[in-house]
Amino acid sequence: MKRIIFIFSLILIISCESPVNNGVSEENQAKFEQQIESFRTFTEGFSKEDVELTMSVIADDIQWSPPVYNGGETIGYDGFVEALKGYFETFDNVQFLEGEGPNLGPALSADANTAFWSGSLYSSATPTDDPSGLRVYGVWKWKHTESGAEGGNKWYGLINFNDEGKISGFSDYMDYHGMQVQIENYIKSSQN
Repeated sequence: MKRIIFIFSLILIISCESPVNNGVSEENQAKFEQQIESFRTFTEGFSKEDVELTMSVIADDIQWSPPVYNGGETIGYDGFVEALKGYFETFDNVQFLEGEGPNLGPALSADANTAFWSGSLYSSATPTDDPSGLRVYGVWKWKHTESGAEGGNKWYGLINFNDEGKISGFSDYMDYHGMQVQIENYIKSSQN
């Protein structure tokens, strides 16, 4: 009996110490990490107001769904560049704070980076562990060039990557109108 209890205890200890296999292949994990780095290059270019750096990770056939309602139309490469230049003219000191705002995993770890998610093991579509679709959460901080107003927007993006690792589909969601409200509130408060 002691031998059975010992063997059972040993199995229990070993199974508790074994790493959990989440079913993600090393190839998919590496691809996921590369998608994150591509997005970080995008945000670095945005922060530096560097069109070339920002667009270095954007595919020529990009389909972008902007954060403003436009009848559901997607915008291509030239429209994306035009919007990018508009942001650069309108805002300074733009920074993306990864995972700030929606702390989606505090039970996992208080300092866990919850900015990046991929795959959809539970979905109304076909479940997948393919990392070519990236969900990103965070906050964009900015300073309005003309007024000097500083503000920020909680942000969520759905990003698809092509076979070359470039962003080919991009839907971003934020309270675009809230940017104008923050600027107007700053102007009103500075006039008083």
